[in-house]
Amino acid sequence: MEESLVRELRRVYGSLTEVLINKLKNPPRRLYMRVVTTRAEREEVLRLLRSDNVLAYPDPYTPEAIYVEVEGPFEIQCESDKEIIVDDKTASSLLLGANLYRPGVVKTPVFNPGEKLLVVTRTGIPVACVETIVSSRELYRMKRGLVAKNISSPYRAPRITETRAYTAGLIYPQSLPSMATIHALSPKPGELIVDMNASPGGKSSHIIQYTRGKSRLVSIDRNEKKVALLKETLIKLGLDLNNVAIPGDSRYIHIDLNLENRADRILIDPPCSNLGVRPVLKQDKTIRDVENLVEYQKQFLKAAYHVVKKNGIVVYSTCTLTLRENEENIRYAVEELGFTSVELEKPLPYSEVVKYKGIVGYRYSPLSHDMPGYFIAVLTK
Repeated sequence: MEESLVRELRRVYGSLTEVLINKLKNPPRRLYMRVVTTRAEREEVLRLLRSDNVLAYPDPYTPEAIYVEVEGPFEIQCESDKEIIVDDKTASSLLLGANLYRPGVVKTPVFNPGEKLLVVTRTGIPVACVETIVSSRELYRMKRGLVAKNISSPYRAPRITETRAYTAGLIYPQSLPSMATIHALSPKPGELIVDMNASPGGKSSHIIQYTRGKSRLVSIDRNEKKVALLKETLIKLGLDLNNVAIPGDSRYIHIDLNLENRADRILIDPPCSNLGVRPVLKQDKTIRDVENLVEYQKQFLKAAYHVVKKNGIVVYSTCTLTLRENEENIRYAVEELGFTSVELEKPLPYSEVVKYKGIVGYRYSPLSHDMPGYFIAVLTK
């Protein structure tokens, strides 16, 4: 990690920064999922998972949350001189024991069914050993489908995407802090809610689930491809209810859409440096990236101020750890835009309450409760 970025993290974590950076390299011990409670009760889903030999547990604080436990670390065992390259998202899944599917393959050698291949990232980091079930010739003709079974990985977690509960749209893989974001937003039936950064649909679908489809939700993301992915998520979960999905740049919704002072609640989950994501397979962000992102993030806050009603609620969340993208952005929202920082009546489960120069936020950390790094703040106009 770039030294200037390490110094930025030291502003938050001080002497624990190196411990934090090492923690980010490993996955949390719990992998969370959200039960789609509009379709099934949590206990029913837990029983269905058990019947598929997946042992999952209910979270004691979040009624729609369940989790499975991660085992490891282990050494990758792979007697092969052939490497197959995958994208970063696929690499993270394989690291936890998932099988290899066609969409994640970037580059491959010539191989036959039954061969063992070492799976690596674009930068050459080994993440798993797999045994192929198709040939490389067949792979080139595939758009989807299983390419190889994972036979050795550093960590092992149940293959949730292969369960009946996942296939039926009864669960959605989602981190606990991401779920807590919607509890902080606390949307109500009948309200007009705007999700400014909605794809791939985790939080939009949770808003609809939380209000049982009785709010009016406008979900925005920057292009047609992202909106298509959002719609796919909502349809799969049976949550395509009272939702308008719009491609566009939500930094200008106060100009492009007739929403001035109309929204009851707004969710801002802007692009960020992703420094809290676990496990991290490569870290190529720089302090310049953070500086550019801060200016970008501020534009969403500006637009939200124009669109939210008087006394309306804006929730800002990121999956990163820097003061600049989190606490200092909220301080800007209060001091420059005119928002008021809100302290919740009850702290969000597993979070640390952060009080910084007159503002309040909720930080999740790998150093506390073994969470991913995440930040949430609540504002009112």
